[in-house]
Amino acid sequence: MRYRTFGNTDLRVSEICFGTMRYASKSGDRGDQNKAAARALEEAVDKGINFIHSSYEYGTRWLTGEVLSRHPKRHELHHIIKVNVPEWGEKGFDRSAFRKQIEDALRDLHTDRIAVVQHLQRGTLPRELGYCAEGEPIRLSEFDAVTEPLVEEFTKLKKEGKVGFLASFPYTVGFARRVVDSGLFSGLVAYYNVLETEMLDLFPEMQKRGMGFIGIRPFAAGLLTNKRVRRESLSAGDRLRDPAFDRLYDQLGEFRKAIKEEPVDWTRFAIHFALSHPVIASTVVGINTPEQLDSVIRAIEDSPIDDKGNTAPLDPAIVTTAHSLTMKFREKFGVKAPGSGIPSY
Repeated sequence: MRYRTFGNTDLRVSEICFGTMRYASKSGDRGDQNKAAARALEEAVDKGINFIHSSYEYGTRWLTGEVLSRHPKRHELHHIIKVNVPEWGEKGFDRSAFRKQIEDALRDLHTDRIAVVQHLQRGTLPRELGYCAEGEPIRLSEFDAVTEPLVEEFTKLKKEGKVGFLASFPYTVGFARRVVDSGLFSGLVAYYNVLETEMLDLFPEMQKRGMGFIGIRPFAAGLLTNKRVRRESLSAGDRLRDPAFDRLYDQLGEFRKAIKEEPVDWTRFAIHFALSHPVIASTVVGINTPEQLDSVIRAIEDSPIDDKGNTAPLDPAIVTTAHSLTMKFREKFGVKAPGSGIPSY
């Protein structure tokens, strides 16, 4: 496993962050899915992944806590948790609700410190506007009223040794730019892959300010893997045959035509792309089984390294091509916010 530093902090994290969103059932049963998920997490820690992403919303933290409670390396791990305060339809910032989410996570994950708090400001706007540019003015108008008490409460928790660094999950580029300009956050957490590159334009300014970036969804819901990159080869019942994915496969098709040489291994290429800029510290990968873990580990091991021992940058022309197509398809189909173009499966 390779490691990077999160911005100008002292936090060293594995290039792969173990994502727990859908790796286990919410029921707490002892079925095959949860047994496989438990093995995947155990093996991930054994193989050097030291960064774990979770949220109370996912309903899977029960298994994460169970596995880590008995793992000898649990005190060597770094946790990033998503915290949503305020929630949809809520006004202002509830300090007690924020603190409770932190302290619940410390207890559930059997840790003394949350390394990165990924804050998501929802607020008074309707949920259906939360993921698109139409809702951005509302969220921006509430930014100061939420951020001031957020930073104050976070600072108190930091002095207590319970948290490390504050990052924002911005949804939209405009909100992300406001976060960067504020100088109050250590970094951003956002979607970043071949089909979702909207945050790329902020990377130079983030580097200048010493901020870090943590990517989400490097495989774009599974499209960017050897198993699913060619839609014609999908089985009849595969979820990616849903018409909701038509636009994404069209965008991917144009990208494949535009690059000089098609990747031999799309899984490796997707991981390489997701780590292709030095501002990126890690990418969150949903890993459900030991087999998936092995494929992700191989993708890292087979990627070229730079002189610092990190996964090396890609050819800039490839990144530029991907970004141009991202913006072209956003304009063409009216998809105005990162993440809003990929169905939630």
